[in-house]
Amino acid sequence: MSNQTNRSADGLKIKPERDTLAVALDAVNDRWSLHIVRALAFGASRYTEILRAVGAPRDVLAARLRKLAESGILQPRSTENGGTAGYELTQKGKDLGHVILVLKRWGDTYADADVPKVDFIHDVCGEVFVAVVRCQACGLPVRTGELSLADAQHGC
Repeated sequence: MSNQTNRSADGLKIKPERDTLAVALDAVNDRWSLHIVRALAFGASRYTEILRAVGAPRDVLAARLRKLAESGILQPRSTENGGTAGYELTQKGKDLGHVILVLKRWGDTYADADVPKVDFIHDVCGEVFVAVVRCQACGLPVRTGELSLADAQHGC
């Protein structure tokens, strides 16, 4: 992505207009949301399991679970008598897994050497999975500095 910044006449930065990237960032813009999605993706479903996996204070966890449910990222799993049996990711929440895999690769690269690494095996080929961001049009991996913002000339 480009370091391009819009500035006003006096040189102050102008906050970008709300766009789909801002919507995505707002959905998980707190300390705990991605940790909760990770815990659910790793098999936690009940409140106490999520609490142990995430380590957030109880009131904060309850608020984040509500927020993620309202955002359509997770949903309560109901029992036959109408109670809550835990939580599960919706398709929207499962799709956040792609984001987490890219963040995992970043963590693998920049974490301190004593931090344990988690590997995922790609079930189709049996090899360790490494997330790579590729251009949908040409198929090439995207590297730092190779993206710029589209403008009106490019149809945006």
